[in-house]
Amino acid sequence: MKIRVLGCHGSQLLHHRTTSFLLDQNILVDAGTVTPVLTLPQQMRIDYILVTHAHLDHVRDIMFLADNLYYAGRKKPLVVLSSRGIIDSIHRHLLNNVIWPDFTRIPDRRAPLIRFEALSPGRKKTVGSWQVRALRVHHTVETLGFLMESKGKAVLFLGDTGPTEDVWKAAGAVAGLKAVFVETSLPGAMQPIADKTGHLTPATLAAELRKLKNGQAKIYLYHMKPQYARAIRREIGALADEKIAIIEDGQVIRI
Repeated sequence: MKIRVLGCHGSQLLHHRTTSFLLDQNILVDAGTVTPVLTLPQQMRIDYILVTHAHLDHVRDIMFLADNLYYAGRKKPLVVLSSRGIIDSIHRHLLNNVIWPDFTRIPDRRAPLIRFEALSPGRKKTVGSWQVRALRVHHTVETLGFLMESKGKAVLFLGDTGPTEDVWKAAGAVAGLKAVFVETSLPGAMQPIADKTGHLTPATLAAELRKLKNGQAKIYLYHMKPQYARAIRREIGALADEKIAIIEDGQVIRI
């Protein structure tokens, strides 16, 4: 199982890219950074995008990827999967023929470049070689985490989230959970704004991890605000949990 980190930060600065993970060469979990990293032949292999939520740092490159694929002569649709509410937000505010062309109608409605597919939270759906279950998490807008299973192994991707419950219960009940990708956006000194904006600090991360009834899974942290990376790293180090690793743009994780 190979997971390529295309981007993993909570803000875009020089040498810091926004969130996107590539699985099996054809599945994206979020699309904050895709086209500046992948070659056009690599982009052409992408079949599915799982979207945690509609904030721009997680969806921006859906637009640029669609544009690239269309003009490269792509015939089969790019399938964008999320909840109905998140899909509606992307369609209404981005692919709306104002901010960007509506590729759900290009070249035409019967054979569009982008096809939206709604997920029902809690139900499994086959996506490529994975069984995917969308689960709601706590953020300032409608947001999902994805519990993904393939070949006896499972991985949990949490979207942006503050303290939450259901994903941890579901993850703890899954055999073969190998990895959890979870945000930690801000340091403890900014706990009030973290609470207000639906994000985690190292302290609230530690409290969340105590809810996970699976002590073997590796914990991969992402979505740090680069301005606070040093403080966050110091606080994560103080937790002294060997299972926790902070990931970097361009990293390849094999599970």
